[in-house]
Amino acid sequence: MGELYDVIKTDVFSYALSKTGNKIDAEDITQDTFVQIYKYAKQYQSKGKPMAWIITIELNLIRRHYKLKSRTVNLDESFENMSDNSNFERGIINNAFLTHLLRTLSEEEREIIALHVVSGFKHREIANLLNKPLSTVLSKYNRAIKKLQLIVKEEK
Repeated sequence: MGELYDVIKTDVFSYALSKTGNKIDAEDITQDTFVQIYKYAKQYQSKGKPMAWIITIELNLIRRHYKLKSRTVNLDESFENMSDNSNFERGIINNAFLTHLLRTLSEEEREIIALHVVSGFKHREIANLLNKPLSTVLSKYNRAIKKLQLIVKEEK
C-alpha cells in the first residue's frame, strides 16, 4: 500500500484539487481515497487500468463531499495554512494565477485537463471514465487548452 501511495498520491491529490479548488478539501479527499482503496482492495477485479478504478472511488468521494458541503456553512479557510517562510508570498501569487486560470474553465474542462495532464489518462480512457463520447472529450480538451493559452498570452 505504501508503494502504491508513493506512486499515485500526486495524481490523486491533483485530481481532487482540480475538482474542489480547495487544498484542504483535496487533502481530505485524497486521504479518504486511500482509505477506501485499502478497504476494498480485495474486491478489486482487473478490468483495465487500476487507476480508473481509483479515480472512480475518488470521484464518488468528491460527489459525497459536495453533497455534504451543501448542507454546511462555508467558512473562510484561507488563513489556516499560513507560514512565515520566504516562499509563502511567491506561492500565494502562483496559486492565485493558477486559480485564476482554472476558473476560466468549466468544471468539465478542468476535470478533463486534470485527468489528461496530471494523471496521464489518454483521451479515450477519459471518455470511458466520464461516459462521454471521445469526440466530446477531445473538443473540450482542445477548447480548454486554447482558453488557457489565450489567457496566459494576455497576462504577459
